[in-house]
Amino acid sequence: MAMALPMTEPLESVRRPLAALLAVVASGGGLSFPAHAETTADFHVAAQVVPGCLVDGLGSSGNAGTIGTLNFGTDSTFSTATHTATTTGNQAIRLRCTPGVALMMSIDGGGHAATGVRHLQRGSNSAARIAYSLCRDAGCSQPITIGGAAPVTVNGANSNDVRLPIFASLTLPGGLPPGTYTDTLMVTLTW
Repeated sequence: MAMALPMTEPLESVRRPLAALLAVVASGGGLSFPAHAETTADFHVAAQVVPGCLVDGLGSSGNAGTIGTLNFGTDSTFSTATHTATTTGNQAIRLRCTPGVALMMSIDGGGHAATGVRHLQRGSNSAARIAYSLCRDAGCSQPITIGGAAPVTVNGANSNDVRLPIFASLTLPGGLPPGTYTDTLMVTLTW
């Protein structure tokens, strides 16, 4: 003979404590756990330094002042002599560059250029002119054309005092009116 046990009571006694336990667990069980928050984080910082040049004394206008003077000296009205000049010894600006930087200079035609040639001129008399050439070397085998770009070498030996290689040559035509012949040129540097 089989006997049946009433299940309602034992099942009820397990349900109540289990429901109470679930309520305690769901509510955090009365235990206090601190909230977890990140208090540190990383971020990157970077700077890029590129090769370049610095013209000491450069004003906000971008005008660096006078580079120097090409002085061909004094000669007779009737002379047909050839004269040379350079600015390398009397350059007034100071140029500092990173060794190896690709420094380029271009020089305009001045105030009296005609047919691709630079000229010195006596006052406002356009008939009193002397043609001259600019070069990158003392022998004038490396011409600096009007507006053309000419490289300037920058290395460890000259990087703190870069001198622009500007040389000039002219041949007097003879029979010129006496006076002072001048021109003003603009040099533009890029790197």
